Amino acid sequence: MSVDKDRVLKVLKRVKGPDLEKNIVDLGLVSEILIKDDRVYFSITVPAERAEELEPLREAAEKIVKDVEGVKGVTAVLTAEANTKSAPTANGAPPPQSGSNVHEHPRVAEARQRMAGNAPPAGPQAGAGGGTRGAGLPGVKHLIAVASGKGGVGKSTTTVNLALGLQSLGLKVGILDADIFGPSQPRLLGLTGRPSVAHGNTLKAMEGYGLKVMSMGFLVDEGTPIIWRGPMVVSALNQMLRDVAWGELDVIVIDMPPGTGDVQLSMAQQVPLSGAIIVSTPQDLALIDARKGLNMFRKVDVPVLGIIENMSTFICPKCGEESHIFGHGGAEEEASKLGLPFLGGIPLHMDIRAKSDSGQPITATSPESAHAQIYRDIAAKTWSELEATHGNRLNPPKLDIADGGAALNVTFDDRAAYTLSAEMLRVMSPSAEVQGHSPDQRVTVGGKKNVKITKLEPVGNYATRITFDDGHDTGLFTWSYFDLLGREKDARWAEYLSELEQKGLKRG
Repeated sequence: MSVDKDRVLKVLKRVKGPDLEKNIVDLGLVSEILIKDDRVYFSITVPAERAEELEPLREAAEKIVKDVEGVKGVTAVLTAEANTKSAPTANGAPPPQSGSNVHEHPRVAEARQRMAGNAPPAGPQAGAGGGTRGAGLPGVKHLIAVASGKGGVGKSTTTVNLALGLQSLGLKVGILDADIFGPSQPRLLGLTGRPSVAHGNTLKAMEGYGLKVMSMGFLVDEGTPIIWRGPMVVSALNQMLRDVAWGELDVIVIDMPPGTGDVQLSMAQQVPLSGAIIVSTPQDLALIDARKGLNMFRKVDVPVLGIIENMSTFICPKCGEESHIFGHGGAEEEASKLGLPFLGGIPLHMDIRAKSDSGQPITATSPESAHAQIYRDIAAKTWSELEATHGNRLNPPKLDIADGGAALNVTFDDRAAYTLSAEMLRVMSPSAEVQGHSPDQRVTVGGKKNVKITKLEPVGNYATRITFDDGHDTGLFTWSYFDLLGREKDARWAEYLSELEQKGLKRG
């Protein structure tokens, strides 16, 4: 039996409203019913200050619709936004939503008036010092928002390659595509299909190139427009973040919606962010919008880890001439003015665009390219800034090449000393060639039993680049990655030997 709105409204009439007398349909609280592929999406309008208290009401409504024959899934969200599409009633309150036969409940009208600015706010408001930050995500250590003051600056492409760069540092990484209205991550990662159910209302994250991923693009067709209002979008994003089985992750990178409106501000307030990154192009107009994004995060006390300049320069593939189509260095100059780290500049290049469009991000599929190296360098700087922000940055260790280049002694002042073989460092180099994809996707490097270290090149105060005698020099080893390899040396080496055997490879 097919699912229709009338059947959904009928069962929702069995859910009592906040007054415990009338049901939520007759109170005019139900709106925005959308049915797609037998999945039901709807919102329940409640007073903003009672949203947390009325969460059980949302759960009851979601459960009762889920029990309807033919329904494959339900997403119910709480919203408290004014109805700007309908004419107001005589007392200034908007009329009830479709599906209601009575006047809207006075408390709901009051909430909507408040949201519209027609009544003084009740209770404490978020001031310049921030808002109410949501609880942490179980199993996830950090959440990093990647934001831009405007669209079209390459934020989503930067996000996926940044995530892969972080993964190359030995981190377990996920991506939340928070751009509800224009989700890009499914296409960028070449992922299709629907997420499966882990248990209850919890979905399993999709996976591509070793990244855990969740996006609205997995739940609706690519060409389907999303016409939700602000609070509904924020609630849906929170559900995509919290009702997903992410597993144990070091960091989730959030591809934020472009702009600095209510949705972005609410996300910054409600999601327990460890830090934010601003992506901008070099020209003045983009930098104006980037400043808005910076100020938004500062308003809610989210540390800004730095600024990335995308489309920084263009190098002609035929003649090699460098052209500054959008200007050059504007983001770096702005970062200096604002006292923020400049994380790096990314060139405008056809390879980045072509591989992004085909679902083969360049950091994963062209690991030896200069562009992949740029993204890995930016990821290393980002992680260093995050560690510094949270007081976890390691002091530079003493590095000594030993045994004629066959090993490296790594000595931290406040931690144990490690001796890591050149072979281990080479085959576990933090480059996309050998980084932490799933075993079937990962390139397992064999034949390096006799490789030697020839050069150590410091990079800032957070990493070193190792050159090996086979010519490999694209791995950027951060202090935290050295520490990770040292602590997990035996387990990681055993895993590597197992992969060699499974793939029929030899050490040398």
